[in-house]
Amino acid sequence: MTDLTADTAPLLVLAAGQRCGSTLVQRLLSSHPRVRIWGEHAGQLRQVLTARQRLLRWSETGGMAGRSELKSHGHQGFIANVMPERNHIDEAVLSFVEALFAVPARDEGRPVWGFKEVRYGLPDVLLLRELFPALRVVLVVRDPRDVLRSLDEWENLGGWNRARTDESLRNWHRVAGSFVGSDTDEHLRSFILRVRYEDLIRFSQAWLVAIADHCRLDAGLLDGGVFEQRVHTAGARGRADRRLREWSELPTSLRSLVDDEDLQMVASTYGYDLSNS
Repeated sequence: MTDLTADTAPLLVLAAGQRCGSTLVQRLLSSHPRVRIWGEHAGQLRQVLTARQRLLRWSETGGMAGRSELKSHGHQGFIANVMPERNHIDEAVLSFVEALFAVPARDEGRPVWGFKEVRYGLPDVLLLRELFPALRVVLVVRDPRDVLRSLDEWENLGGWNRARTDESLRNWHRVAGSFVGSDTDEHLRSFILRVRYEDLIRFSQAWLVAIADHCRLDAGLLDGGVFEQRVHTAGARGRADRRLREWSELPTSLRSLVDDEDLQMVASTYGYDLSNS
């Protein structure tokens, strides 16, 4: 397969759903003069990756038979399902991802590229790694109770409803659950760096260095000032001080969302005890 990213490999900033701190890490990495970390894209690459898998399967079954017929009989063969070989499929998908993310980053003079997303779990990462073997991942996880406290503000401000909060917490469960054990698996640890939001804030300088080292960047070129400037949404409101309700102040209907045994088990692997919530 042609290596279209020999100079750089994508940097993925992933999070277990909204309000986990992925934008903070995105801002940190984007402060490097050679890095562009694009924002969320609603998880749409998953459809591209799924299409690649299906095309590969088709190419290696009906497509292969079609290629055999074409080789043996030319246009007089049964070539209804003839398809290009898998290397051409991979190159097409690589070209799409590169054109979407890498090319505009390089046009800005930022050859190190990537994106942040809150919807991708480990299965998605492994599919991307088939195309980009040298990719690096920074995964941010946050106490789901604090995630709900932040989403509670969104609900109260309007434009966000309880159904979307439910969906976000289910996404937290799915994404965080998919990475359980990745911190003890030597292979996964070689390209996935996990960080809890709480630790990122408390030990920001140490984590700045750890993230830079993981992404093979010069820590001295990252702006640690991003930790001092909180930005929680777009516009002037995103920089204004805000007060989130304490966990005990949230309505029971919201707090009860963590009353799920499997979610609590996943949370416990990250050091969050939800058993008495």
